[in-house]
Amino acid sequence: MKRCMGSGGALRAVVDTNIFVSGLITADGIPYQLLEAWRAGAFVLLVAPPQREALERVLKRPIFSQLYGLTEERIAYWLLLVDALGLSVPVRRRLPVHVRDRREDYILAAALGGHADYLVTGDKDILALKAHPRLKSLRIVTATEFLELLSSQTN
Repeated sequence: MKRCMGSGGALRAVVDTNIFVSGLITADGIPYQLLEAWRAGAFVLLVAPPQREALERVLKRPIFSQLYGLTEERIAYWLLLVDALGLSVPVRRRLPVHVRDRREDYILAAALGGHADYLVTGDKDILALKAHPRLKSLRIVTATEFLELLSSQTN
């Protein structure tokens, strides 16, 4: 994975693991469109090591191959894309605010550590922080909101 060294003005976003997984198991819908926008270069994907590890761990659960036909090859391909095209960012150790479900703090820590413009999530516990003043310029949005933003920038 490339190290974070600046992105030349492109939007920088952390995409929550649940959206990433949803986009891989269903080849249509908003999460899939978001992943396609990333692959097309519409934004810079920021990924901290704990999220990369979580993504791999979740995708390799037997349920995804059994119910959704997600093959080892497809998983390997997407993880390779994350490693090749994503920017590796540090996690911020001290957070100005915590997610209600502390197990999700690593997503917020990645967004803050990588100086993300956006944290894209469907998690209600993270979305509850949407307007928190301590997050300063970080915007927490749904995948739909982020796609609308990307669309408005290209028009």
